[in-house]
Amino acid sequence: MEIREVTQGQIIVESGQKIDALYLVTKGTVSASYKGGKYLLNSGDVIGLCEYGRGETMMEYKAEEAASIIAYPLDGIRLPENVINNAEALKYFIISHFRQIYEMFRQYKRLWSECNNLFDYLTNSYKEYAGACAKYSLTPGELPGFGELSRISLSEDIPFWMIGYYVTLKKALNVWEFDKDSIDFAHGFLLRASEDMCAVVELCNQMQAYKKNICSFFANEKGVDYLELLTALYGKVAGKDGLEADSTAAVRKKMDDVIKLLDNFGFGEIPFYKSRKSNLEKKLEAMKQMSASGEEGGQIQTPAVEDLTGSLHKILAYAKCDGALEASFIKHVQKYKQMPNKNGTEEDVRTLRHKLTKEFYQVYTAAFKNSLQDQDVPAVVKMLFNFGYVDEELAGEKNAAYLCSIINQLPTAPERGVYSIYEWLMAVYEGKKEPSRNEFDLDYVAYLVEQRKTGAITKEEEKNLLTDNTAKVVYELENVFPMVNKITYGRITTFCPIFSEHNVMKPLDSILVSADDIHAALDGIRTKDFGAYYRETMFSAPEQGVQKEFVNVEILPDFILMPNVGVRGVMWQEIEGKRRTTPARMMSSIFQLEDLSLILIRLTGEFRWEMCKRVQGARWNDVSERSLTSEYFDYIQFYKKNQELSTDAKEKIKTDMGRAKNSFKEMFIMDYTTWILFESNGSPRMNKIARNILYSYCTFTAAIREKLKANPMYREISERYEIRMGQKRHRLENLCQKLRSTGKPIPEEIEKERQFLYM
Repeated sequence: MEIREVTQGQIIVESGQKIDALYLVTKGTVSASYKGGKYLLNSGDVIGLCEYGRGETMMEYKAEEAASIIAYPLDGIRLPENVINNAEALKYFIISHFRQIYEMFRQYKRLWSECNNLFDYLTNSYKEYAGACAKYSLTPGELPGFGELSRISLSEDIPFWMIGYYVTLKKALNVWEFDKDSIDFAHGFLLRASEDMCAVVELCNQMQAYKKNICSFFANEKGVDYLELLTALYGKVAGKDGLEADSTAAVRKKMDDVIKLLDNFGFGEIPFYKSRKSNLEKKLEAMKQMSASGEEGGQIQTPAVEDLTGSLHKILAYAKCDGALEASFIKHVQKYKQMPNKNGTEEDVRTLRHKLTKEFYQVYTAAFKNSLQDQDVPAVVKMLFNFGYVDEELAGEKNAAYLCSIINQLPTAPERGVYSIYEWLMAVYEGKKEPSRNEFDLDYVAYLVEQRKTGAITKEEEKNLLTDNTAKVVYELENVFPMVNKITYGRITTFCPIFSEHNVMKPLDSILVSADDIHAALDGIRTKDFGAYYRETMFSAPEQGVQKEFVNVEILPDFILMPNVGVRGVMWQEIEGKRRTTPARMMSSIFQLEDLSLILIRLTGEFRWEMCKRVQGARWNDVSERSLTSEYFDYIQFYKKNQELSTDAKEKIKTDMGRAKNSFKEMFIMDYTTWILFESNGSPRMNKIARNILYSYCTFTAAIREKLKANPMYREISERYEIRMGQKRHRLENLCQKLRSTGKPIPEEIEKERQFLYM
């Protein structure tokens, strides 16, 4: 037996590595790390027992200090002879396994307690926060996803008897005498204990992921979190009571408690959190200094905006609604303003939001129709159209002033495919754009046909409506706008289309979506997945020597910004009408609280899926017709029988399908997001099958492909891709050579296709 020396920090066995030996630690300390935590192995412990009989490791084993180890090579799942025939060595293996599984039981109990304590702390803290808001007649801000959060529930918990079983077994083994029958017992024990230990490790991984999710409600990179809610509340309470008041001090203490909790959970070294913490300290210090100088709430005062006084009445006067609607809308807006919790789930609050929503769209439509003949639409009405603004008190004076300041210089760009909702509706009215499909996936023409078939309109009316632009824009206002506005807002159960200060969780200028923001995010995707928005189309120019060629053209989507402060984006339709060379339509909130880049990655993944289904038609999931959707569908449908997938990979697919609610499209979008964020940077996160599919249909640019070639995981699929593309390039180069030899210029479409094949 050879003793091997390992230096401090050296990795002895990597996670996922094939295990062909067990290692006895004779000196030093080795850490066994997994997603949920780690534990230490000391002299007399054995490395690899957790995975004994599995074939590959779940843990990463690393020397925490200089160590000495002895290797015991495995023959399949059998222990080596020098262990089997050595009673002392066999006892070392069994005793070490007991120590390790006891440690995992201890970590399991600790994580279970932490998960439940974190859940209780978050829910109780939010109740206290909501109570503080109610005290000052403020509507509490929402935490996206908080309503769906539940107490930890494990997929398959450990059996109730397991811990007691191992405790009793260890006592029995204290008087164990080694004989020839002990060999089978030792094998059985180590295999069974390994299986149980892996199950506990997997449960600990689940609990660690749950803890991480709970902590993200306290603080996250997007800044839409509990810490931000407390900061906003602190500013408002301080503005009313002063920085030294008891209520203000209580909010500040809660902020300090949250920071302390996050520090204890290891957030202190995470870059975004360090930056947030530093900025928060500066902000609070600035508030303290401003308060000392006599400025209310430590905030810079906004100049008075007299021109917005009475906004609601100005909007209603412009809309010229009937008296009953006008009186009802005013009454409901006033009642909504007085609501202490505008996001409440009580029946009266929900009913009020429902009535307001219905009346808002009636007022909006009436005002929009009047604006069609108006060359000088008032600023307050434009604010209604683009932001859902109706009342200066409801919006908050500072927010109302900001909206007014940008209303005539919105950072949109219709010429680049980025529209505010008002610009989009005008484009439909002017005939520049066709109406969108409705929620039943019917375009305007199909909708009219359906209306005629049901007797709602006559054939003559259908003919007239086909060319009536006012009817088209009314269709868009009634059948598309309300639905998409609610979806992009994101919190469907508390949705109200009116712009209200309680929804503003960050400064408006920091979350305003611009055309530059959208195109920067799009460019970030296209520099990785270069073919994301290319479609194949046929090109024919006999007079130029090209009879029939399939070429790829890039068509970027249209983006329509909905008038709300929201958290979601929507891929509404992949093409316009029936033509495949028309832009997709994607929607986002004009004030986006979530990371716009992540939203666009998701939308691009959804676009790729839907566009492939559109092209493939009824055979989108027929694997005999090779395509992105058919191969991915086949991969997910039969993953359990796929021998190329490891047990861990199959378990991950099962877990991910649960997260995707068993939707093949959602599962693909999750994989596409991983593909763009991680795999493109050389950080493998996917299994071999999924990686092959994504590489074939969502191929990285040449620079990324070249960089990834060094990784054996990508080498084979990269070579296959280059062979396939080489054949296409060769064929096109021959065509170009033929055109040159006959003295004909190469058409621009062919030259662009040539450039595409080298991307």
